Amino acid sequence: MVASAGSRPDGDRAFFPGGSVLRVPGSRHQVRDMSAMTRGIALVGAVGSIVLASCGGSSSGSGGGTESTTASIFGTVSGATAAGVPVVLSGAATASTVTDASGAYAFLGLANGTYTVTPALGGFTVSPASLSVTLTGTNVSGQDFTTSEANVPGPGCSADSWCWTNPRPQGNSLSGVWGSSATDVWAVGALGTILHWNGGAWSGTASGTAIPLNGVWGSSATDVWAVGQNGTILHWNGGTWSSAASGTTASLNAVWGSSATDVWAVGQSGTVLHWNGSTWSSATTGESAFYATLSGVWGSSATDVWAVGDFGTLLHWNGTAWSSTSTVSLSGISGTSSTDAWAVGPAGAIQHWNGSAWSSAASGTTSALFSVWGSVATDVWAVGEGGAILHWDGSAWSAAAPPSESTLSAVWGSSGSDVWAVGEGGAILHWDGGAWSSSKAGSASTLSAVFGSSTTAVWAAGASGGILQWNGETWSSAASGALNDWIASIWGSSATDAWAVGYAGGSGAILHWDGSAWSSEAIGQTSPLSAVWGSSARNVWAVGQSGTILNWNGSAWSSVSSGVTVPLLGVWGSSATDVWAVGQGGTILHWNGGGWASVASSATVWLRGIWGSSATDVWAVGYGGTIVHWNGSAWSIAASGTGASLHDVWGSSATDVWAVGQNGTILHWNGSAWSGAASGTTAPLYGIWGSSTTDVWAVGDAGTILHFSP
Repeated sequence: MVASAGSRPDGDRAFFPGGSVLRVPGSRHQVRDMSAMTRGIALVGAVGSIVLASCGGSSSGSGGGTESTTASIFGTVSGATAAGVPVVLSGAATASTVTDASGAYAFLGLANGTYTVTPALGGFTVSPASLSVTLTGTNVSGQDFTTSEANVPGPGCSADSWCWTNPRPQGNSLSGVWGSSATDVWAVGALGTILHWNGGAWSGTASGTAIPLNGVWGSSATDVWAVGQNGTILHWNGGTWSSAASGTTASLNAVWGSSATDVWAVGQSGTVLHWNGSTWSSATTGESAFYATLSGVWGSSATDVWAVGDFGTLLHWNGTAWSSTSTVSLSGISGTSSTDAWAVGPAGAIQHWNGSAWSSAASGTTSALFSVWGSVATDVWAVGEGGAILHWDGSAWSAAAPPSESTLSAVWGSSGSDVWAVGEGGAILHWDGGAWSSSKAGSASTLSAVFGSSTTAVWAAGASGGILQWNGETWSSAASGALNDWIASIWGSSATDAWAVGYAGGSGAILHWDGSAWSSEAIGQTSPLSAVWGSSARNVWAVGQSGTILNWNGSAWSSVSSGVTVPLLGVWGSSATDVWAVGQGGTILHWNGGGWASVASSATVWLRGIWGSSATDVWAVGYGGTIVHWNGSAWSIAASGTGASLHDVWGSSATDVWAVGQNGTILHWNGSAWSGAASGTTAPLYGIWGSSTTDVWAVGDAGTILHFSP
């Protein structure tokens, strides 16, 4: 397809695909391109004074010939998918179009300058990812891209095979929920998460994208739409989710329809899209909505549709055109009929439509409300910030006791006794007609340490002294004894000999596992401990705050001078006479069997984790994506490719090393370079350990436990 550009004397530009009309911001003029235009013709000039000029040619006037100031860009998309691919233009000007049936696209009538062309396609790998094009009055063709199938993650797994094992079914935040019946419910959210309820359990479903999804709606069990950031639209046909061309890169926040051939999606910058059963197209809503982000859409029929957003934006579709009215900022809308609609928003705002006017209703809360749904006019639910749940009984709104303090983003039900609410951290709540309960299983406590003696005996521990145990199939809680504040690290020599260190009551604490139970060790008053490692059951090291270093000789713990007073956060060694400790300000200490000594490095930030494959191959990681490497004679900085702070490192060999950190960061070393891996979460990750190259665990915030088993 073709996208064209017009410009005004004041510099504003209007871009429009063939046959469409867009309003220029700040202007009352509308611009319509010419249906007779071909690829060799460009539209240039001011709004209200449109001139046709041959692309790449020259124009002449009374002063003679001059070099053309406009040109066009042509290209194709081929490979696994070609038709209907969104293509975005940025740089000297912005525009978007979609490829035609043959995969061809064009941007016409562009002013001279440098542009970037980028296909916006979820679920596929595009090569190259983008192209830079400089126009100097001459058309540029051959701007071609090739698509291939992306590595589609399995249910509950990232594209790089990191899979959720706790919490269950997963821990990514959820933003939308909808179902066709009590046994067919969908929830969507962060990183392309899609969950399905079959009446008995929630399970993950492959979406083919890692782009956040914000809303979901369908006309039946075999016709479901999900929308999200960057103009992402996915469709479920009863068997698989697939990507659909939206024609926009604006984030889409909500979707609703009256039938399979009448669906609306709304989002950023006043974007309103319509599905007619065959294609998605942009709808004109008027200039008043141009700068608003639309967050909710709902209707009682094809001729009665409402859209709400910030800046008090409230739009209505009467079957022919959208009209605008002003109200308070709103986030969600739903109703039971054309004379009974509810809209909710920031600071507990609730508005009601009675068929003739909108009016404010007292909510009794100042919490932000994000979503509303009702089964009948006397049974309506609203959810929002901090786990807020409100109920309307036909006369007043009242607060319900929430089973969770997690912010809730969406609510939907199949009946008055079957209502779902979803939200932050993968929260899934259910109303059975009598009470709300959580459908999210597993621990929600932050985990900072993971270690195991085999594939069927793994420990994870962290906040409140909580310890979880993996038996090869499930995680279960284990009593940890007196260490009730924080467990920072675990290490063991066998299945019947493991140590956990941390702090309790502000003082360092150590627990020991003898194969049947955890018990507290007497170590006296000491600083909080951060890490533990040993070369054998009779030689174990623990490090912590204020330069604390303790050693276990097989019968008792004793203090060993470190020579420093800064916090030490990690410890590891290749043998009893080759042990390393790292900490604040790039501190690196080495034990040679006789004493601890400082070793110079180029690192100046906090180093939090250390591991090596041998005495001449040791890695330490820390803040700001810092990675340093020891080659047997010196420490050197290694390129990590990330600015995210790294908290731990572990490997199975010199060519298979993992590092984890903030924002769900996972890095992998293949023996020559570090590269990022898709974790499937944005939760901070604090610990990593594995038994082999195909059995690796990562733990982190809010009970996150990921398993790598490709």
